[in-house]
Amino acid sequence: MLLGKSLETDTQPIQIAAMQGEFNFAREKKADGYAQWLTGRQVAAAELVRKINLPLGHDVEVWLHGGIRLRGRLQLQEEVFFIEEEQMRHMGLIVDHVPFTYREMESCVRLD
Repeated sequence: MLLGKSLETDTQPIQIAAMQGEFNFAREKKADGYAQWLTGRQVAAAELVRKINLPLGHDVEVWLHGGIRLRGRLQLQEEVFFIEEEQMRHMGLIVDHVPFTYREMESCVRLD
């Protein structure tokens, strides 16, 4: 078995364990994948805010059907990257720890 032994090449010795194709642990990291994922998520969230024209992340006053008024920071119940028109009505929102859907909202006014 050659595992753990080194091989001589024209340029330098190579460890057999480092040649495993699925997990190349010896390769240097060129970019932080988590930071790239966070950046992509922020871009997607900004695009979402632009599309639905709601002040996500800001203090708002929301009126729901039935005369219910909520005040607080408007947030999504779940992270959403892509919105289709038929799903938008069912999109979950939260204000002041009270969950509701987009279709239940009569009005939303930004307070800050």
